[in-house]
Amino acid sequence: MNLVQALRFALGGLWRQKVRTTLTLVGVLVGTAALVFSLALGLGLRAFIDREFREREGFWRVTVRIAEATPDPDQVPAEKVAVSAAVSPERRARLREALARRYLRDEARTPPRPLDAAAIAALGAIPDVTEVRVVRSSGGRAWLADRSAPALVVAGKLDALTPRLIAGDLPADPAGVVLSELTLYDLGVRDDADLAAAVGRPVQVDVGGTTAAPPFALARALAGWLPADDLTRPQALALGRLALLLPKSIDKLDLSPADRTALADLLNRKPDPERARRADSGKVASGQFRLAGVVKLVGEGERKKADPLAGWELAEADAYLTKAAGDALFDQLPWVRGSGVGSVELRIRPGGDMPAVVAAAEGMGFGTYSALRWYSAARREVAMIAGGLNLFALIGLLVAGVGITNTLVTSVVERTREIGILKAVGATRGQVTGLFLAEGGAIGLAGGLLGVATAVLMSFPADGYIRGLIQGQMGNETMKTTTIFEFPWWLLLSGVVFAVLVTTLAALYPARRAAGIDPILALKYE
Repeated sequence: MNLVQALRFALGGLWRQKVRTTLTLVGVLVGTAALVFSLALGLGLRAFIDREFREREGFWRVTVRIAEATPDPDQVPAEKVAVSAAVSPERRARLREALARRYLRDEARTPPRPLDAAAIAALGAIPDVTEVRVVRSSGGRAWLADRSAPALVVAGKLDALTPRLIAGDLPADPAGVVLSELTLYDLGVRDDADLAAAVGRPVQVDVGGTTAAPPFALARALAGWLPADDLTRPQALALGRLALLLPKSIDKLDLSPADRTALADLLNRKPDPERARRADSGKVASGQFRLAGVVKLVGEGERKKADPLAGWELAEADAYLTKAAGDALFDQLPWVRGSGVGSVELRIRPGGDMPAVVAAAEGMGFGTYSALRWYSAARREVAMIAGGLNLFALIGLLVAGVGITNTLVTSVVERTREIGILKAVGATRGQVTGLFLAEGGAIGLAGGLLGVATAVLMSFPADGYIRGLIQGQMGNETMKTTTIFEFPWWLLLSGVVFAVLVTTLAALYPARRAAGIDPILALKYE
């Protein structure tokens, strides 16, 4: 029996059982289509996650912060947790535990590693890190002539502000400052024509404990509330002078001797040097600048379209200084001077090893904030979803394989006499086995090809539907993905090959059964 005769015999057997063969073929088609469809969706979702994260500039940024050191329970001296009272063992254990927690919280805090010049240089030396940006921010105030307004002051690289300029330019030297249009509005510069005219005017910027400074604290005490937005420069200067004169004027006030003694003890007390270095001490650092430019506010529509992974400081601040100006201003504050900075931003080479950069920064004792956590979580969720879809599709294809086994077993029974004739005229066991394996493979090849084609056709309407669902979740944010499904050539080929493999294996038992038929008994079979 040559190859052509074998194929004609195999196809003829399938043709004589048209209904059964068609139903089996449909099962293979559906199973293959489901498997290829789910695999293409899984590959597409992984590619979607990669594109939506990795193609955004903000993804390749890591904010590195000072990390609080974990207290060590072994640091607690025995005398700090000693309980001398006559108490029960259970209460003694609770008291010792509470005393240890208090000591670790209040007294044994290990200073965190500072983000000083040496640490910044070490972070910049991490492979794939292209730049270390220092961004400082603090609440403060901006003064223009006699008016002031609260302002979030940010110092750093300001090149990202260029598209938002509506008057003037970015500072060309540390003497310049950029204000938002809202801050200028609060400072009395309100007409459009006045914005350009305000460029070049002197601006004072305060940072630190501005609302705790003596003029503001005294304003609250005298007015009963904090008139921070309405306090003029003459009022602030007068309150400052009053705060200086008050300790010297106690004897002139209509107070009782006891009140004078109490106030004198409070106002003439020597300041605690340690408390003066704290952020709540009310210390204020001031700098004199020239208004270099004005930036427009970020509208709600622009905010929704903005890169969600980008930093917030430049979008939310009110006053912008260059890095050099910010260093000179912020270092005037006692709790900042010599302690480094609170955070820096690492710019990573696109396509670089971001997990390694994060691990290296955390290995230095710093905390990190980046999109890597959300990226990894999204990939895990997609892998779980794709795995579940693939499992159900595989089960469907295996069920189709069981149908092929049933079809061919029935075919063997119905064609027993025909098999006996083949063996009587010289067909070997291997040739008979091959005939039925060929039938199973033919069903797998046809079903696989049709299934792959069906999966590709199904992806077109499904792609639009899924992209619509995702876009609805993303709001106004622009998607960087044009298709959710991925059909690489190896997936299409693998889908057909896998279908042929499953159906051929399903035909193995019927084929071996057919090959084992005794030709004499088969010729007598009716």
